[in-house]
Amino acid sequence: SVNPKFPTDTAAGMYKVAVASNYMFDAVRFDSQHFNWNLKEFDRYSSAFAFGLVEGGYKPGDKIMLWLDQSNSAEILVAQMGAAKAGVTCVTFNEKDDQDAFHSTLKDSGAKGLYFSPSTPIDKDVTR
Repeated sequence: SVNPKFPTDTAAGMYKVAVASNYMFDAVRFDSQHFNWNLKEFDRYSSAFAFGLVEGGYKPGDKIMLWLDQSNSAEILVAQMGAAKAGVTCVTFNEKDDQDAFHSTLKDSGAKGLYFSPSTPIDKDVTR
């Protein structure tokens, strides 16, 4: 059965329907990170992220800013689906933009928090 928390006309609801009927099918391949996830695995990780947001005080309609780079594609996908499950909107920031744009995006977006890749280099021998 499908969880009534996620109506079937939402992205999270449609995903729950797919998981219920095809949980062992491969859902995604992360070439840069060298692994696959099936539907059940992706559902588990994105649900854990959603639970973390709710436990952290996020409510439907809140925003979280994502500052993740392309080498962390699994984390990006988990954050986006997890946020959708929690009713939280993702504000994205292009990793190639300058730091002034980062600060203004964070301030202007009204995001309640920030999820970022801490080991991404920003300068020689300096990470985020």
